[in-house]
Amino acid sequence: MKPNIAGRLHATLDLLDEGFALYRRSFTSFVLVGLAWLTPIAIATGLLIANAERLGPGWFIVIFLAGLILMLPLLIYLIGGLSRAANAAIEGRPIDLHEALALHPGVVAKAGCFTVTYGILMQFVSSLLGIVCICPLYVMGGIASVALVAAPDSSGVVQAVLLIVIGLLFTGMYLLGFIIGGIGYSSLLYALQPWLIERLRFGEAMERSVDLIRFRLRRNLLAWGLSALLVFAVGIPVSLAVGVLIPLPALLLLGEESLFAQGIAGTAWLLGLALVLPPWLISMTLLYRRNLAARSGADLARRIEAWREKQELRAESRELRADG
Repeated sequence: MKPNIAGRLHATLDLLDEGFALYRRSFTSFVLVGLAWLTPIAIATGLLIANAERLGPGWFIVIFLAGLILMLPLLIYLIGGLSRAANAAIEGRPIDLHEALALHPGVVAKAGCFTVTYGILMQFVSSLLGIVCICPLYVMGGIASVALVAAPDSSGVVQAVLLIVIGLLFTGMYLLGFIIGGIGYSSLLYALQPWLIERLRFGEAMERSVDLIRFRLRRNLLAWGLSALLVFAVGIPVSLAVGVLIPLPALLLLGEESLFAQGIAGTAWLLGLALVLPPWLISMTLLYRRNLAARSGADLARRIEAWREKQELRAESRELRADG
């Protein structure tokens, strides 16, 4: 019997709960892996901003474009390191920082090519879903806004109802856009798992990635959306708290123009990001491993069934020949 929505939701919540439990168990190791790749990005960005006037506009643009090109492999290293750490934690092994960070450049290059291709496709699908799902809400909100402006002499109750309707429509529009975007980025983190935690050739990794995206698609969509919502719902307040409260004393004492205070502020935001990212990668790695195990089991069951049917046909064929 196929699982209903409540069953899928329960399974997804169990997965997210297990992911946060793994994060709490190996909290320090996950944060260190995140900081190992976020720190060079932060240092390079800070040096570029600090020396922008000395470099001049020409060199600034060249270095900025070079940084954008290098950003993709650095992000792949970051995602790969956290995914490998999550894979070790799921298997019950201690997280080895060297193992987690030792991604071969060839793996990064292949994963980067896949990321660019998948990212373009994801943006196209997200834009299409946005047009189909968000535009009707936008149109209804526009109609309600026009009605509110066109009826200035209406009663206060009517105006209050129109304001509530407009607020709900535009809130729903932004929330729906946020969910669609979250599903897209979660699916990318999920699709990258075969490239980062397994040793597969390009074609094999591509085939497994596409196959496991389609496998249990409705459950995957629910997991992608909920994981993104949960991470952002918890992560945004944590990032704001860390990024604002930690550097606040230095900013008040030294002023916003102090390089030391700005360095503390940048470090705080970096720490906040390192705290937020691991649960997202852990949940996507967990989802990938569960689907891979279920897919392998389903394939094995189908092969056994096909073998059994083949043996029965052979037995029947032998009986017919014997009777003939």
